[in-house]
Amino acid sequence: MGDNTHGQLGDGTTTGRSSPVQILSSGVESVAAGYYFSLIVKTDGSLWAMGYNGDGQLGDGTTTQQNAPEEILSSGVQAVAAGEFHSLVLKTDGSLWAMGANWYGQLGDGTTTQQNAPEEILASGVQAVAAGQFHNLILKTDGSLWAMGANWYGQLGDGTTTQQKRA
Repeated sequence: MGDNTHGQLGDGTTTGRSSPVQILSSGVESVAAGYYFSLIVKTDGSLWAMGYNGDGQLGDGTTTQQNAPEEILSSGVQAVAAGEFHSLVLKTDGSLWAMGANWYGQLGDGTTTQQNAPEEILASGVQAVAAGQFHNLILKTDGSLWAMGANWYGQLGDGTTTQQKRA
């Protein structure tokens, strides 16, 4: 339910809904909501996305809006996190993948280049992820915490206000 200007509800329309509308009847493991877009992880480990895609945050290789769930990855997804205009994907093998806007290095690939498809950031060792507006936090399996992206208010917790572009 809610605003659906960019198809983020996934019901095939752009009509806002004031009450819940069923999108999938079963098989959903978890979800994440970004700014005008949504991510779904199904119980089979597949990743689905819908809504605004102007910065490639859906990960389908385009910047085209999707009004219904579109399969992005067919298997291997453990968890997702959605920032304002970017997405993080944690795979079951512990690898971290990212896509979307990267204005402040929030994808963690060392650049500020937008990615329209999932890009591998870390090959292994990731346990959990969280996405903020323009920054991300990564909990590694060794218990260490890593941060990347915008840091205007010290949100990366490194004692500075300097953005970090590398995971």
